[in-house]
Amino acid sequence: MIVVGADLFAAESHPGPLRMPPSILDYNSDCPTYALAFSPLSTSTQSLKLAVGSFVEARGDNNNNVTICALDQSYLDLEDVYDDPNGAGDDQGDAPAYARARDGSYVKKGSAFVPIARTAHPYPPSSIGFSPARLSSSLQSSNASTMGEGTREMVATSSDCLRLYDLVDNDDQNMATGGFVGRQVIGAGSRLVPRAQLANTKADYSAPLTSFSWSTLEPTHIVTSSIDTTCTVWDISTSVPITQLIAHDREVYDVAWSPSSREVFASVGADGSVRMFDLRSLEHSTILYEATPAPASSSSSSTAKNGAVTSPNPSSSSASAATPGTLPSPLLRLAFSPTSPTYVSVCHADSADVQILDTRSPGTPAMEVRGHSGAVNGMAWGGSTISSGGETVGPGWLATCSDDSTLLLWDLSNTTPNPPPTSRSAPAMPKLIQTPVLSWSAPSEINAVAWGGGGDWVAAGCGRLVRCLKFGL
Repeated sequence: MIVVGADLFAAESHPGPLRMPPSILDYNSDCPTYALAFSPLSTSTQSLKLAVGSFVEARGDNNNNVTICALDQSYLDLEDVYDDPNGAGDDQGDAPAYARARDGSYVKKGSAFVPIARTAHPYPPSSIGFSPARLSSSLQSSNASTMGEGTREMVATSSDCLRLYDLVDNDDQNMATGGFVGRQVIGAGSRLVPRAQLANTKADYSAPLTSFSWSTLEPTHIVTSSIDTTCTVWDISTSVPITQLIAHDREVYDVAWSPSSREVFASVGADGSVRMFDLRSLEHSTILYEATPAPASSSSSSTAKNGAVTSPNPSSSSASAATPGTLPSPLLRLAFSPTSPTYVSVCHADSADVQILDTRSPGTPAMEVRGHSGAVNGMAWGGSTISSGGETVGPGWLATCSDDSTLLLWDLSNTTPNPPPTSRSAPAMPKLIQTPVLSWSAPSEINAVAWGGGGDWVAAGCGRLVRCLKFGL
């Protein structure tokens, strides 16, 4: 395993005498952070934009917030310096505490990202995300409160309901801070304007949402997951649900659209299963993986030709609940690989390992990633293959973060599953992967990870710090 150091960051072409702009960019929040996302329009370092959701447990309508941050352009005129020019030690580990300006002077580094828009949020967002890039060309604001200003992006959050915002930009104002590094100015030319709040209005009580996923191929569709065991597919152009289904026997913790299909999405939940749904046939779901083997029942499940177990959705009267005392380990997160969409990664509650499933061969994980010493909190697929637009033989690049305060990067671009066993009696075994390509140690537990900037930047959220790292992939 290689520990991240100054020599592992990628150089970027830059006009002028400096050829190495900063490879570590920080956002220092004024409150604890949790949800994190890059804008898909952030295809270069200059255009980096982050959405950050706070995590304040105290009750109150204005205690939490959603903040949109853009890169302080003055940082592009600086160069990382790992040695304190005054001889003092760096108190942030491998992060450069100083930067060198074009005139050779040293500047104490602060927050490289400037908050450009913020809105209050009644609860900590369980998930946050920008609208897909495909939507930006046709997106038009329908709110009178935007006063005719245009918007290229929307932002969505999940908590007690699904909230949609227009990110309204004022192109006449400059987001740069005039070279004053670390300046914190909120509201430099952008606003988050509420567009819609989507919830199940038929119920007296709207159960909290655990996550959501925006379809990249059908960007007017968003699917949400909830603790009430349901998944709901929304058409945001009409604010009307397309369908709502009972997806699991217990709480649903995460959901994700397949990047290769307009109709297919998958979910994970407290019942320990990964289920894949097709909008064209919602009577049954495909069980891709179960945390503990369950005996097959002829009345409740059947085996498809490819070996997948197809089961009536839990709303069916024939669906059986788990026996008390034998409940499987909950599954908390899942993510499809954008470069090889047949692969999906999942992680268990309180588990340091990540399972990678092949949707073409359900049942046993194709691979298992082991490198953390604490529970995995988040995963993100990305890497240089996204920049080039090429597909990979294996799942691609994977970033994982954990309670052990480490961010690990795994190159699975050319990794393939083990060959099938030669004997029918021999169980299939996942390929074990234990050597990450890169590792970064954070000052505290890492709660979230995101990949963006054209595939070159990885962001990790830990406490009040969001650190963006550029790796020499």
